[in-house]
Amino acid sequence: MKSILLRAGLLTCLILLGCSYKGASAEVTWPSKCVSYGAIQPNQNPSFQHLNCLLTNAALEANIPPEVVKAVATKESGWKQFDASGQPIVSQDGGIGLMQITNQSGYDQQKLKYDINYNIQAGVEILSKMYQRTDLPKIKDAKPEVIENWYFPVMAYNGTKPANSPLYQSNGTRNLNAYQEKVFALIERDSFLSDTKLSQYPFKTTDFEYDSNSDANIKFKRMEYILTDPLHPSTYLFQTGNQVVVTRDSVNLRSKPSSSSSIVSVLAKNTSLIIQGNFSYDQSLSSSNQFVWYPVKTADQRVVGYISSAYIRK
Repeated sequence: MKSILLRAGLLTCLILLGCSYKGASAEVTWPSKCVSYGAIQPNQNPSFQHLNCLLTNAALEANIPPEVVKAVATKESGWKQFDASGQPIVSQDGGIGLMQITNQSGYDQQKLKYDINYNIQAGVEILSKMYQRTDLPKIKDAKPEVIENWYFPVMAYNGTKPANSPLYQSNGTRNLNAYQEKVFALIERDSFLSDTKLSQYPFKTTDFEYDSNSDANIKFKRMEYILTDPLHPSTYLFQTGNQVVVTRDSVNLRSKPSSSSSIVSVLAKNTSLIIQGNFSYDQSLSSSNQFVWYPVKTADQRVVGYISSAYIRK
């Protein structure tokens, strides 16, 4: 969260909505799901896949699509808590660590700097609070597992300022420089490998009221949207026995959960698969893959292997 949040994003929530930030809970259990990667060393960034595990499980415990949390972490810090000299990353506007927690006196400032798990937990708690706000628009009948339903909470994580308006009020064109637009572009790039386009809101300039020359928050005139394109629930929620289909042609089914493992089969678009167990992270600790791997078998049960979550849907 950058300085834009200091002046209004959470301040509005605290004053008008009575939101309470009591600090990251000491009782969270999600870090225990990543113990196989070993202990986090002081003043060192964990391996990429260790962080992938941490961000994924923190998001799932908070009922946030991991795709959203990972993209926010990418936008905020590039998944780094410490710089090359081992010092906590603190931005010029005071944003701390991996999730760039800014101006949050309810959290232990030293722990935000030196405890990666605490920093991640603070980030997902703030995102959750943004989702719970009643002054932000939502998608009609959509639940929190739908990625597109986090468009406005992601905006609020940075601040509901004119700079983040979905449209330029002057000409009605899409504001691709808005914080949430950049985060959603990262979701498409990293979680779906640019193979999937998330559904677009049918915005109109009359949906928002703001003065581009002022620092006052945007006033939302339309509080509910109906999206006509297919919505995208998180791909981290598949269960054993679920049937999924391949979303593009020439998808590699791998022998192991790794992009470097051998190819078992090349699958065509709309191939039907059955989930065989829980997802796995890439076996290569240095892999920059943010997606996960699912063990699957074909509907005729003749072929088994691992497929990227980026290329399947229910």
